[in-house]
Amino acid sequence: MANTDNLTGVRNPGIAIADPLIGSTTQILEVTGQGEVSVATTLTEVQLGIKVQGKTATEVQEQIAQRSTAVVDVLQKLGAQELQTTSIQLNPVYSFENGTQTLTGFEGLNTLQFELPTVQSGAAIDKAIQAGANIIQNISFTASDEVLQQARLQVLSEAVKDAKAQAQAVFSTLQLTPGQIIDIDINPDDNSRPSPLVSNLTADRVSATPIIGGSQTIKASVSLDIGYSPNSAVILDLPLNGLQQFA
Repeated sequence: MANTDNLTGVRNPGIAIADPLIGSTTQILEVTGQGEVSVATTLTEVQLGIKVQGKTATEVQEQIAQRSTAVVDVLQKLGAQELQTTSIQLNPVYSFENGTQTLTGFEGLNTLQFELPTVQSGAAIDKAIQAGANIIQNISFTASDEVLQQARLQVLSEAVKDAKAQAQAVFSTLQLTPGQIIDIDINPDDNSRPSPLVSNLTADRVSATPIIGGSQTIKASVSLDIGYSPNSAVILDLPLNGLQQFA
């Protein structure tokens, strides 16, 4: 969006465009409005790991397979959604002595991810650990798809209203007449999920404290290019330093 004014200054101030709909030389004011709303999270996404060490790769794989099957069975019975395996690892384990590397065994790690209502997630983690999981890799919270969609529409509406209010203040102060909206940009924003401070905790460190999700903030910004016809009489009345501020 070249050749535009914004709230901090005017780009290419000497250039204007001819708007056939308005019938006169038109310049452009660019404003960006912000919208933000917080919604309660109701869903918890959990990543659990099953880590096993053993003398041989076959032994490790068999133990992981058995424990993973047991964990998946428990989670399915609890009604876990979006249940999937996110990683499978099998690595050799070495010892080092006197500059010599010796293979001592193997370590395997399977990671599972699932989603449950937050009120059920604490009990689900406890039962998954009892079934064989021994690592909590990550926990994050989110609202339902329906709530998130409503929130996104709401913040877009708020961002547009904010942009229009800013433009109205500028036009009113400078006694300019606004024209049509020439361009609209919806700017992406990071609406990441809130996460607790949980990372790679082993099973013996898990607390029985209930899991509380908190709120999730949804943000959006919208930029409007609004045409206007310059009022030469008003501009000539401005002091020189006023013109420099808009240059």
